[in-house]
Amino acid sequence: MILALLAVGLSLAQARADENLFGYTYTSDVLPKGKWELEQWVTSRMGKESGRFLGMDLRTEIETGVTDHLQASLYLNYNYFNINDAVASSGPLDDRNRFGVSGTSAEFKYQLLSPYKDSFGLALYLEPGYGTIEAADGARHQEIELEGKLILEKHWFEDALVGTFNYTLEPEWEKGDGDSGFSVHLKMEGATGLAYHIAPHWYAGLETRVQTEFEDADLNKSQFVAVFVGPVLHYGTERWWATLTVLPQVWGWPDAQGTGGLTLDDHERVEVRLKAGYNF
Repeated sequence: MILALLAVGLSLAQARADENLFGYTYTSDVLPKGKWELEQWVTSRMGKESGRFLGMDLRTEIETGVTDHLQASLYLNYNYFNINDAVASSGPLDDRNRFGVSGTSAEFKYQLLSPYKDSFGLALYLEPGYGTIEAADGARHQEIELEGKLILEKHWFEDALVGTFNYTLEPEWEKGDGDSGFSVHLKMEGATGLAYHIAPHWYAGLETRVQTEFEDADLNKSQFVAVFVGPVLHYGTERWWATLTVLPQVWGWPDAQGTGGLTLDDHERVEVRLKAGYNF
């Protein structure tokens, strides 16, 4: 009887294991083989030094469990920009009021360890992508990226408290309008998430991100550092879920004076991300 109850509890945990508890930080869970999920992301990025800046990043994703350990996804990415008299850390931005498709990307996540079966969860993630719109200012360009992640996950108190850590390396090859060739940049990010099961269907917690980028993929040529910290709220049922994260930038370099404060060229004052998923 006890073994049967444990098996039922484990199966319920795995049935909901593909929920995104965090807006930015990935967990090690994958969809079971043959299962599908449709996800919609909406990320609003707001605020430069002055003026009006709103950048909305939208992603529509379809994902499936290829095996019980491998998950594959396909994204369509599109953007909306409303920019008027905006000034970033290094100067003014062009005014824009434009919506457009910005590219596509694929995702592959392989789970090596499960937090429900092992002492911690471990997964590897790879996302190749192609984009045509610069997220910082809405300008047209060409970008090829290859995002790789190491994903760690740990549960405590019978899965009531969930912690995650992501380490991301992302080389990017960019070419602006009028450029003769591609330039290479290397983006590096560390992200954490901690969420507690506060009520049936509900989790609440905190996310952090620290991101930097290196010109020419040279680790001695850091272009910026941005630090974000903010709350996350998640609601999930058997078939659908939704997650909201609010991430203000709490520190950045360089600011408008070239020192530490808020860096508002490649990032904004605050980001708000809403993600929703439906399993079928």
